[in-house]
This record gives sequence, structure tokens and C-alpha cells, in this order.
Amino acid sequence: MSDLILSVEEASVMIAGKPFFEDMTFHIHSGRKIALVGKNGAGKTTLMNMITGHRELDDGKRFVLAGTTTGYMQQNIEPKAGQTVRDLVFEGLPDTLEQWDIDYRIESIIAPLHLNINDDLTNLSGGQLRRACLAKALVEEPDILLLDEPTNHMDLELIEWLENYIAGYRGAVLIVSHDRTFLANTTDRVF
Repeated sequence: MSDLILSVEEASVMIAGKPFFEDMTFHIHSGRKIALVGKNGAGKTTLMNMITGHRELDDGKRFVLAGTTTGYMQQNIEPKAGQTVRDLVFEGLPDTLEQWDIDYRIESIIAPLHLNINDDLTNLSGGQLRRACLAKALVEEPDILLLDEPTNHMDLELIEWLENYIAGYRGAVLIVSHDRTFLANTTDRVF
């Protein structure tokens, strides 16, 4: 059994004064590949925000193993004027990264996603922006990687690249997707 890195037990979440989740319990272990499925409005984004800690529980317990990092590929971002792909992808990473490590991450993640690190985010298409958000989450190499509809605007070549990347990923991965084939190829658990 792999290490427990995050646990939510008997959680309740209220939205607009009404119960949204009640008595919810789930656990994430290191290395697990989890599909998060549900209808639109069922609370998938709320659950992801509970995992990241951006959404507090109204009741229940949330445990995170000390030192556990979380990366979240969001569906939408608002690009800032003058911000490049490099700026977005590497923001928040330690300034102590060696140049060889930066070059490795550019070659192994950014280049396969067909992104130019010097492109201004305001000039990118919606699909390119989503791939930049994916690159940011992957470059962080978190212990828990949250991917929200990662295959939107991707061709088959990129989807296959991402499937292979996830297969070799050492951390836990939680994926929201309507692409059933992608989920079948990348996950071993369903929430």
C-alpha cells in the first residue's frame, strides 16, 4: 500500500447556506491515478479546491502529509499583458533552479506541448493557453497533480503524449475529464 498523503473525513461543505457535500470521506495515496467524474455542477471543482486547501471545510477533517505539494491545472486563466509562457510556467518555482533543470523541463514538458517559451500569453489561442496551464502544473512536479479537462483543445498526438507522461508520473494524479478513453488509459481509481 502506498503512503497516504491527503485525507478528507466526514466533510461537510455549505454553499449559500445549503449543504453541498455532507459526510464526505476520501483518501489520496502516493502514486494513485484517480478519475473524478460527475455531472456539471456536481462539485468537482469544489472538491479540487478542498484538496488544494482553497476551500475550507465547514465540518470534518482534512489531513495533508507534511511537505506534500499540490499542482492544479485550472480550466481558465486571465493572461496578464507582457506575461510570457516562461513567466507563467515557471512562476512560483524556486529561484534556485539550476539552468540545466530549467532546460530539462522546457525540453521534456513545454516543447512537447508545442509551446514557445517566449510567446506573449495575450497572443495565444484558447487551446495554447490551456496547454500553458498544463505545462505549469507539470513543471511544478507536485505530489498531487490536479488536471481539469486537460485534453480539451488537444489533438491525438498531444493526448497520447500526456497519457505516457501520466503513466510515468510518480505522484498522485486526479483528473476531471469527459474523455472516457483518456480516463481509461490514465487512471486506476474513480471518485
